[in-house]
Amino acid sequence: MMKNIQLHNSISLWERFLDWNPQLFREIKGKLKTRNVVIAAAISTLVQFVVVISLLGELPAPETKNGYFQSIQSGRYGFGSGYGDRWTYTKDMFDNWVINWQLLWLDLFIALSIISIFALLIVGTYMLVADTVKEESRGTLNFIRLTPQSAGSILLGKILGVPILLYVAMLLFLPLHFTAGLGARIPLTLILSFYGVIVASCAFFYSLALLWSLMNFGSSFKPWLASGAMGLFLFSLTTALFHHPRLISNTLWDWLLLFNPSIVLSYLIDATYLPQHQVDFLPVGNLGELVFYGQAWWTKASWGIGFVLFNLSLWIYWCWSVLKRRFHNPQHTLIGKSQSYWITGWIVAIALGFTLQNTSSYRLTDNFILLQFCLGIFGLGLIAALSPHRQALHDWARYRHQTSREGNVLWKELVFGENSPSTVAVAINLAIAIAYITPSILLHLDRDRHYTLLGFILGAGSIILCAIAAQLILTMKTRKRSALSIITVASMLIIPPLCLGIADIYPQNLPQAWLFSFIPTIATKYATTSAVLLTMLGQWLGVAVIGFQMTRKLQQAGASETKMLLDRTNSLND
Repeated sequence: MMKNIQLHNSISLWERFLDWNPQLFREIKGKLKTRNVVIAAAISTLVQFVVVISLLGELPAPETKNGYFQSIQSGRYGFGSGYGDRWTYTKDMFDNWVINWQLLWLDLFIALSIISIFALLIVGTYMLVADTVKEESRGTLNFIRLTPQSAGSILLGKILGVPILLYVAMLLFLPLHFTAGLGARIPLTLILSFYGVIVASCAFFYSLALLWSLMNFGSSFKPWLASGAMGLFLFSLTTALFHHPRLISNTLWDWLLLFNPSIVLSYLIDATYLPQHQVDFLPVGNLGELVFYGQAWWTKASWGIGFVLFNLSLWIYWCWSVLKRRFHNPQHTLIGKSQSYWITGWIVAIALGFTLQNTSSYRLTDNFILLQFCLGIFGLGLIAALSPHRQALHDWARYRHQTSREGNVLWKELVFGENSPSTVAVAINLAIAIAYITPSILLHLDRDRHYTLLGFILGAGSIILCAIAAQLILTMKTRKRSALSIITVASMLIIPPLCLGIADIYPQNLPQAWLFSFIPTIATKYATTSAVLLTMLGQWLGVAVIGFQMTRKLQQAGASETKMLLDRTNSLND
């Protein structure tokens, strides 16, 4: 009787698991085969064995037969005199080698941590993108979309199930890794916090990988591009963390450090109280130079790790918002117009916090120029994320033509509508960014404040001009509308400064020509007020002309499609 009850309970638990996430069960069932698990376990064990053997190779060699050594032995784990990472090995009163076991355990912990981070993020990204692309090419992804599961349940099942063999390999790392952390005398709370940062990093980058895999282009290259970009990103930042003596640049680029979980290792190393000249990497003092709105939050482990988790959590939230929107409706724009205003607000707020790290007016001006460059890149991303394609625009134009007599307000549709042209929304996002940045420019800059502010306004005008030009191209009948819009925008932004650079024309010599560049702030300092005003007039004249042309095309499309629908309705009634 008891056996039957236990069997019934186990079956009910299994059924609950299946009901909770059928997609996860599907992924586990397909990948968690005995052969695959054995291979994953063997690779994990082999990697750990190689790491341990390489570290043990630093220990002193055994004595020769006559009891003498060929030379004084030195290595990383000695306590004698030396320099760098070579310290002489000494013996205690019992003729035993004195080994710095705490440092050896720490090196083992750091080595396994870096290997785990690279494996989880690079290999996991490749697995997720390759699996999604494979299912889309076979048509099974469309079948999954038709199931009653929610988008969140399906995507969570993929994140937990597709890299399941990688998770098995990492779980086998865990006992040795955890033991090494305790052997290095790292506090348990910091070890668990580090695991939390790794989980959050995987959640963010895996969400980003799924979003990339759902893009409608270049299926065969997506896995390699994603994993290659991830590898380059991690390798560059990790190399800088370990080898760059001046890690913190006090610019907006410092934000990128918060996306590398290896940065948290500095706090774990500091908690061991080992001398920095012995550890010789990842000094926590570097993080003390990192400032956010004038506050050095990264001097304490709790604040620093908390900010890293907060940053990743924000990105995870917005990635999942976009994923849920995109999964069941691949033809939708990446983000809605209302979403874009919130995204712009918090990105600009964080970016400005890292920009205001220098008190020197000269360095701060350079920081604002970098901020304008990044804002321009962000503006181009908004164009791609908010611009609807031809059919959606024509549907909106027909809807607008049919409901215009009912008193529907056009500006509400342009500001919040799903399929309306993106130009107004892009302009509002740029206005939000500039409105938030302007007080800091006026308060913190001295002589360059007006030039910098004018540069931001001119840069926004260039982005708006690109937005309306791209939207006009997307209304055309040509097949390669997306590619043509990308080429057009790139030509507008890259070719002018490239030609000026080839011709040796610099902002100091001819600032008027550089006012139309991607970063006009470098030229506003040398340009006259009349030249700046004429440039603004030219930008908005271009916006007006292209906008008039696009409005006319959309009105014609809306009227013609409405007429076609009415003709079909009348013919059916007859």
